[in-house]
Amino acid sequence: MVMNSKHGEALRTTSAAASGSTDPKVHLSEHLANERTYLAYLRTSISLISFGVTINRFSLYLIQSNKMPPHTAERWNLADLGRLGLGMVIAGIILLVWACLHYTHISNQIERGNFRPNTIMAWIITLAVLVGGGASLIWLFTQ
Repeated sequence: MVMNSKHGEALRTTSAAASGSTDPKVHLSEHLANERTYLAYLRTSISLISFGVTINRFSLYLIQSNKMPPHTAERWNLADLGRLGLGMVIAGIILLVWACLHYTHISNQIERGNFRPNTIMAWIITLAVLVGGGASLIWLFTQ
């Protein structure tokens, strides 16, 4: 185990990696973990895109069919729901591109043996979800 004095983060190095071995099995578990993480991001982005399209299309259907009761139509702005669906599709696409870039970056770091966890990105994602969730709550309860 090697300690990085600047951040105090521990790096795990294997003896084969430290000796410069090119054996592909050396980093197999790290690459498989990286791939599982990518696939989780992929599933999430597909879900965002699918649900965004569903919300967008369903709001257009409700607008065009006039099937909502009048008191409900006054409360909900269906054009905003359509924009919400579009926003979810855009967020899903952005997540997919970021996941691919992140996967490639981590894979290269694993191969070079200089992987460092990025705690700032975890905080950015956490704050983005918190802001999005808070905005959703405000939007829901002010309608």
